[in-house]
Amino acid sequence: MLKSSEQILIKRCKDGDSSAFGPLIKMYRKQLYGYLFNLLGEKTLAEDVFQEVLIKAWKGIEKYSEEQKFSSWLFTIAHNCSMDELRKRKLDMLFVNDEEDIGHDNTPAHILEKEELIQKIFSAVDMLTAKQKNVFLLRIEGELSYKEISQITNEPLNTVLSHMNYSIKKIRKSLAKNHE
Repeated sequence: MLKSSEQILIKRCKDGDSSAFGPLIKMYRKQLYGYLFNLLGEKTLAEDVFQEVLIKAWKGIEKYSEEQKFSSWLFTIAHNCSMDELRKRKLDMLFVNDEEDIGHDNTPAHILEKEELIQKIFSAVDMLTAKQKNVFLLRIEGELSYKEISQITNEPLNTVLSHMNYSIKKIRKSLAKNHE
């Protein structure tokens, strides 16, 4: 059976090869950071928690079981670190605009329209309950399946689906109201 590059890197990490950890994490870096940034709402806080996740993942890699997806395992660590940090700081969950996705070759008017739409979406997401927001971000930013989200959040699958459904309805309603 042919092993994927991810499986090879995981095995090397489990064998203590720290040089394999960087390439392994690089596969999920953008998604993981996006999830943390959008969940925590502050660049510095997201970077701090991102580093904490990396440390915990490296220290716990030998406990990782190949029976689950590596991304699910990694996002579980990120979820738990985020929830711990939010409890410690007693922060309201914020969803802040990350402007790196704005195209560079667009006209100024088009960029302004995009920024306004993004702000409206962020405002709508900010109005979600903490659980709805978490499910929404795990699905959109983390690109995780509903089953994986269910495992990460310790919520039944139907509850996760319900949170996502309500999230989408609330965001659409908010956008429709802002569009009037």
